[in-house]
Amino acid sequence: MSASLPRRNFLWSGLDLPFIVEARVDDARITLRTWRLSADAPLANVMPEDEAAEKLAPHAAPFEVEPDPLGTTRSGRDLWVPLQALGGLIRPGSRSSNLFVKPVSQTGFVIDPAITGSGAWSDYGFWLFNARRDGSLQVPFNRYVETTDSKAHRQLLLTARQETNLMILCVPFAGESFESCSIILKYNGALGCVHNLASPYDMPPVSIGWGSYDMEAVFGVKALLPSLRLLGPDTIAVGQSAAFTVELFERNTGALITDSSPRIYLEASAGYLAQRQVYIADGSAMVGLTALGLEAGETIKLKVGWRHFSGAAEKIVTVV
Repeated sequence: MSASLPRRNFLWSGLDLPFIVEARVDDARITLRTWRLSADAPLANVMPEDEAAEKLAPHAAPFEVEPDPLGTTRSGRDLWVPLQALGGLIRPGSRSSNLFVKPVSQTGFVIDPAITGSGAWSDYGFWLFNARRDGSLQVPFNRYVETTDSKAHRQLLLTARQETNLMILCVPFAGESFESCSIILKYNGALGCVHNLASPYDMPPVSIGWGSYDMEAVFGVKALLPSLRLLGPDTIAVGQSAAFTVELFERNTGALITDSSPRIYLEASAGYLAQRQVYIADGSAMVGLTALGLEAGETIKLKVGWRHFSGAAEKIVTVV
């Protein structure tokens, strides 16, 4: 785990779906469930708490969506479960206590590039766990894989997919475990949520941009991921070369991240770029750019980024 980019978990009361969200995160597995709430379920239709807890103990199968994980509908009875059977920490909503819940859907996640795809489980990953309006969960996916070319805004992507986001998994570096990832769990303020996240912060409500809750614009969710900056001269002589430095840093403090060595990707709109992929070492990497085949007055746009997020930093260089 990168000490320069510590894990930070958040609970965010920005969900408008009428369901309780449950998230369970261990070293290599995630289970996400949605639950329908009732304050007056008939006692004859309530599953014993110990029986429900035993059935809920295993993690959900990764990258599968299962409705009714407890089999309450298949049993032929309209069974409900005591909220306390879900385990974990309960973030209560404004409703009364002594509540009962009925499962709507569950899905699982595991760090396994053989399943996710070696390209999808990548540095600078931004995994979305979404649901339909009826609470049915969808298979999680890396947003930046989906928007590599378009750079579409998150809300536009969700609208196109007709989905609502319930949880975000920010993956700074692909070679590390969930202990290095930040998690943002959304919940309905009236219904609450259930989770086992360590020392989560409360996400402050904001009102800007797309929809009533858009933390990208104000809070800066990208601060939970590593940042890049590109340093070097503003000019290059015709036919000559110049050296540029790429730095890997933590956005909140500006400090270099020296304990991770991710691969970064470079592009140049003109000239000659000897290396298009380099590895960061001790917080930085050097790249060379040559003004080959160019005339004085022309410009080069040099860009550096990640496999699925190009142009994280860029610089305009003028040929003189």
